[in-house]
Amino acid sequence: MKLNYKNTIERQNVDINKLRPGKSYDYLIENRTGDFESLISNEERLKEMLKKIDCPLCGADAYEHKFKKDNLNVVRCKQCGCIYVNPVFDTEKYFKAYKSEDYQKIGKKLSESSHDYRKERFGKERVEYIEKFHNDTLPKTMLDIGCSTGFVLEVAKERGWDATGIELNPSSVEFARKRNLTVMDKPLEEINFSKKFSAITLYDVLEHLPDPKKILHKVRELLEKDGNIFIYVPNYESASKELLGVQNSHFIWPTHHLTYFTPETLKEFLENNGFEVIFWETQGLDVYDWLWYLEEKTDSDTTLLRKHAETFQSYINGSGHGKNLRMYAKKI
Repeated sequence: MKLNYKNTIERQNVDINKLRPGKSYDYLIENRTGDFESLISNEERLKEMLKKIDCPLCGADAYEHKFKKDNLNVVRCKQCGCIYVNPVFDTEKYFKAYKSEDYQKIGKKLSESSHDYRKERFGKERVEYIEKFHNDTLPKTMLDIGCSTGFVLEVAKERGWDATGIELNPSSVEFARKRNLTVMDKPLEEINFSKKFSAITLYDVLEHLPDPKKILHKVRELLEKDGNIFIYVPNYESASKELLGVQNSHFIWPTHHLTYFTPETLKEFLENNGFEVIFWETQGLDVYDWLWYLEEKTDSDTTLLRKHAETFQSYINGSGHGKNLRMYAKKI
């Protein structure tokens, strides 16, 4: 796919200390397997709990082994190239994990404590993109699936949107509701809406789902004609994977991230399910994640790298290799 050429350095202006306050990122890394730890540590018991699946994007049953992490296998579909965890736990186990005490602690440390910063830095940016692509003949109705603390919802509401969120983490739901935001605490499939939406967002959601095709079909049903979806997923072709390797890349998280998208596989997935891609780019904290690893886990001198981090990241983003893949598409 074609990337728009950018002839100037674009600085992301992300304050890492405000985004990840009080060593919350360290806590996430140390406790990333959470509720799954007791299961993945016993390989014999693990085998009994897992079930093989077909490709979550195209449904093919032919795949090749890529690597193993946290005692879970990651494979590549021979038909469409999708990278995914196989075999997996049952769906209920994943939903239970996102409501667990361990996951709530991560949310409190990482998301709730940085809510105001996320709202100002990322919430406003995301709503501006939504409004940029919005069809003015449609009502300003938005559904934010996996809304976390509601930092995007809050901005949308302030800008006149009828905004609703869905979130499974009880702590995040409580936090958002205390800010007078409308947030539902059930999976999308269990909710009956009386209206349609002109914008539906799935920020850091699709990679968590055992069946992303199922939710995409539901999203399409809920969208107004000419409505848009806004998707963020980790980019499997990110620079951080090359710099850190799969074992040290946080986004390769087989207990929680079940499908790994590239720009090509995400585009094909959307086009095969009734959408037209209208914009895509990558952004990321690849260099900062690399810096964290070098400074916390090695004795490397990072002075020069830290000085030029924003420049390096700009080129990474511009080449389509930033860790965060953003893709926007219209219902057709």
